[in-house]
Order: sequence, then C-alpha cells, then structure tokens
Amino acid sequence: MASSIPRRSPDDELLRLVARLFADAGLDGAIIGGMARNHWAIPRLTFDLDITVIADARAEEAVLAAMEAAGFAILREQDRQSPSGPSFVQTYNAETHQIVEFQAAKTPYQQLLLERAQPMPGAEPLRVATLEDMVVLKLIAFRDKDRDDLRELSPVGGLDWAYIEYWADEWQVTDRLKQVRDWQSTPNADTGPP
Repeated sequence: MASSIPRRSPDDELLRLVARLFADAGLDGAIIGGMARNHWAIPRLTFDLDITVIADARAEEAVLAAMEAAGFAILREQDRQSPSGPSFVQTYNAETHQIVEFQAAKTPYQQLLLERAQPMPGAEPLRVATLEDMVVLKLIAFRDKDRDDLRELSPVGGLDWAYIEYWADEWQVTDRLKQVRDWQSTPNADTGPP
C-alpha cells in the first residue's frame, strides 16, 4: 500500500517526464489533486501526481509501458482490462519514491473537467483542472486535508459559484458547499466534521 512506502513530492522533473510520455502517446489529461491545488493556492506538501485522463485504453497503455521503462511499477489498478482502459492506476518509482496516479474520465463530469482544464506552463500537453473543478473535487472527497484546501481555494476571487453549486447538487454535496460558504462569512469557523 502506498502509505507504507517511502514517498517524495512530485517535482518539475517528474512533471516534464510525464508530460513528455503523454505527448508521445497522444493521451489527453488534466492534473488534479495536490499539484492542481498548489497551482491555484499557496503550495502545500503533496506526495503524488494525480491525473484525470481521457478514457483511451491504447494511449493509456502506451503511457504505462513508457512509465515502466522509466522505472515506475504498478501498485494498484482497477478495471485494467476494460475496453475503455483502466479506471484507476497507481504507479510508484522505487528509486525516486514518487507516485503518479491515473484516473480515467468515465463520467460526464470527468469529461467536462478535461474539456475545461487550463494550460499549465511547463506541463504541456497536460493541463490543470480549473479552480471551480478543484472546489467540486474537494467537496466530493471532503477529508480533513480537502477541507483545509477548501479554506484556501474558496476565497479566491472570480469563482463561478453557479457552476460549483450545480455540480455540488449533482454529487449531492450541497450541505458541504453550505459549510464552505459559511466559512467564508466566519473565517475562524471550525473546519472539522459536523
């Protein structure tokens, strides 16, 4: 399991490697998770590079083979033999102690996230999930670190709250969104679970 192995934060070198492998395979992807959160707010420590990828079995297998050649081994996978490709793959490099995770876009929301993703300098052709999509993803996960991230992400100006509200309703997390909006009006409010 990933929590029991040595881990090191992703760095620019890893980002360039993965971006090159995506370009070579023609795989479309958007960075999510801690790296995307760090793109939009003051950076915090993160231990993996999370990417939502287009559901393309051939291209994803090409990237995974290239990652294996670069020293990454598969730690966990889900639906690897699916015609549209694996739903989830976690890879680990025992030499660099870095983790890269792939999540296939198999829902309308994930596909929309990919369509909306923004350029990320130095990561082309990879892009980064929009700030609104990061808020939605954090609302869905809502672990302690996600609540902390929401405190950092939600005050950023110019958010499309109608978009966030729509997807919070679709994912049935409007109660969590209400908590986040309440934190904005009372900045010192407790971020713990109700």
